[in-house]
Amino acid sequence: MRNPKILVLERSGALAEQFERVVADLRPRPEISTAARVGVVADILATEGPFDVLVAGPSLGTRTGLARLEVIHDELPTMQLLLAFGRRPDAALRDIVRTGAVDLVQLPVDDELLRESIGRVLDMAKMVDAPHEPASAMSMSGSGQHTHGRVFTMSSATGGCGKTFIATNLAYLLSHYSGKRACIIDLDLQFGEVSTALRLRPRYTIYDALQRQDADEVDLQNHLEEYMVTHDSGISVLAAPKDPAEADGIDPMDVSRIINAARARFDYVVVDTPSALNEIVLAAFDLSDTLFTMATLDLPSVRNMGVFLSALDRLKIPSDNIQLLLNKAETDVGIDVAQVTRLFPQGFSAVLPYAKEVSRSINLGTPVLASSPNSQISKLILDGFSLLLPESDRAKTAFANAVPAADAHGGGRRLFRRQPAHQAR
Repeated sequence: MRNPKILVLERSGALAEQFERVVADLRPRPEISTAARVGVVADILATEGPFDVLVAGPSLGTRTGLARLEVIHDELPTMQLLLAFGRRPDAALRDIVRTGAVDLVQLPVDDELLRESIGRVLDMAKMVDAPHEPASAMSMSGSGQHTHGRVFTMSSATGGCGKTFIATNLAYLLSHYSGKRACIIDLDLQFGEVSTALRLRPRYTIYDALQRQDADEVDLQNHLEEYMVTHDSGISVLAAPKDPAEADGIDPMDVSRIINAARARFDYVVVDTPSALNEIVLAAFDLSDTLFTMATLDLPSVRNMGVFLSALDRLKIPSDNIQLLLNKAETDVGIDVAQVTRLFPQGFSAVLPYAKEVSRSINLGTPVLASSPNSQISKLILDGFSLLLPESDRAKTAFANAVPAADAHGGGRRLFRRQPAHQAR
């Protein structure tokens, strides 16, 4: 008989540590695994097999979090759910009931009470006769299961940083140099600019894709591309709503469904977000393999980047998923790149200068990597992002890993550090 398996889903490691402590005396001793965010749950299930109990921590105590737990319960009804919240969830009672939770403990809780709760939930797990559904069959929109597509999300605390410019060029790089499929999801739901930047006239938008009546997750996956528009470069785009008022009809669960559907159809998914930290944006962060955070070379933007990163830390967004970008760097503006890099010891994946080729590419509606492939800005983009490609494809980027950041910053000195931990899998 195998040992019971418990998966603790919480951004903080403190809850998992308490569970490790209180199950030490149980026989057979349960095995404890951890997940920092919903987006990795299905990957853990796929690699480690079924779990008897899922413990949801305080970070899931929101209406959005409970909705994601409901999706998990619908997909894996035999996995028992224990809610461990610091206060009553900010949601209606029916939302809590729909999660299928079999017990709820209020944190902080002493070890003895927690041990009793675990015992009850494990006893209920033993009584379940139905076999576990294999993780490979899961389609859960709230838990990010898919082994194909990787998700890269652009973010910033300040507008005008060039997120859309980077998003379009990143999608082009990933597609062009790997020969694989890439798409962009425009999550700036009120004032999205991806279609404008690529001079596209989409017939449909993300709002239309979500209006499919009674569409399950498989149906959304199968029909998602019908709502996209394809650029001449081969990049597919799911546009933002045409009417800003339609943004109010899109909630975080909708965002999760769309991203997961895109992951099922594309090798790479690039998400462009507004300069905000709201539930819509956090839903995208939760499903992202890599989160790019941008600033420009001016004090308000640099300061806001620091505030933004502190907020992500408080929200327990894993820091090893975050890469920093500095855009529109100039000389003689009262602050230099070296000063900024000292403020952010994790380093920048890329430092990009102002360049006339950027404006020209936007006016042409073409990524600068395609319109001016031999320009300094294109070389720096390749240098900064080539590690996101599979190793076998990096050699195709002619200037990757060999470009000195000279013209914009003075001298041949490299002004940013590589972060090799973020490598394509």
